[in-house]
Amino acid sequence: MKEKAYIRSLQKTGKSTFIVSLPREWVLSSGLEKGEKVLLELLDDGSIRIKPYTIKEKPQLTERTVALEVKQEETWGIERLLIAYYEAGYNTIVIRQKPYLSEELRNEVRRVLLRLSGLEIVEESSDQLILQVIIDESQIPIKRTLERMENIVRSMVLDLKKGIARKNTKILESIIERDNELDKFYFFLGRQAVVAIKGRRSALNMGLEETVLVLPYKTYGKCLEEMGDTLVSVTRYILSRSDKLDINRLLEIFNYLEKSFEWAVKAFKEDSEEAVKAVSNLYTSFFLSFEQQIYEPDAMILSASRFLSLCIDVLEAHVEKQALVRS
Repeated sequence: MKEKAYIRSLQKTGKSTFIVSLPREWVLSSGLEKGEKVLLELLDDGSIRIKPYTIKEKPQLTERTVALEVKQEETWGIERLLIAYYEAGYNTIVIRQKPYLSEELRNEVRRVLLRLSGLEIVEESSDQLILQVIIDESQIPIKRTLERMENIVRSMVLDLKKGIARKNTKILESIIERDNELDKFYFFLGRQAVVAIKGRRSALNMGLEETVLVLPYKTYGKCLEEMGDTLVSVTRYILSRSDKLDINRLLEIFNYLEKSFEWAVKAFKEDSEEAVKAVSNLYTSFFLSFEQQIYEPDAMILSASRFLSLCIDVLEAHVEKQALVRS
């Protein structure tokens, strides 16, 4: 059949629905009648393919499988491998160990799975484990993943202040445990980023108008993850020196962290120039207030400086996002 091209005007009905007419010749040749359904496929190049819909029509999911042969002495490396393949977008991971799976390997795999959303053991035998991702990451907005990470970091900062003020070690210890949850969402974000880059349709489902926007969102997520790591380091330092700390000084430092964090989040999410200036001012104010201690081996000041630098990195991600939106 000779290819033909048609030009149609886009019409709008209601507040948010757009419609376009189909060529009569195509409708008749496809045997379609009024009320019948057609299938619209959003292609990776941004175009749309239209064809008659049948009940058998289902979106085809790309199955990516990798097999790992683990030697008895290599159990220690399974964590990084699982995280790497998970973030790379693999749907099925097969783990084999001869002559049989050691109990150490089984336990290590189960421990790692606690940090990887949606990856589950679906089949198990004496020498093999089959892991499969049972959630569709493309159906979860990437902003929702980031919001969860923001909430975890926010709770860590607030509980640092609360734990110090109340001298409550239980509160402080809970901050360290929370870092695993933060890592879990960061790994999931990495997987979402890979899936978005590989398919425009998936990117749209995740709320990205342009696939390239995944880059500043991934950068932002990395900043949040590193903020969590920094807060864990601060917490461990406090727990190890709880009887030698200046509470008022610590609370002053944490106030800087809290305010900088909230303004940085506002800058990235709302494109607020006021927030950008606020973060910059707090950053400068902190270094002026603690200028003497910065050049001394003070773990608290160094960690706080790292956290504030990450807030500045968030501003850079904000600028990158703005540039991509406007281009």
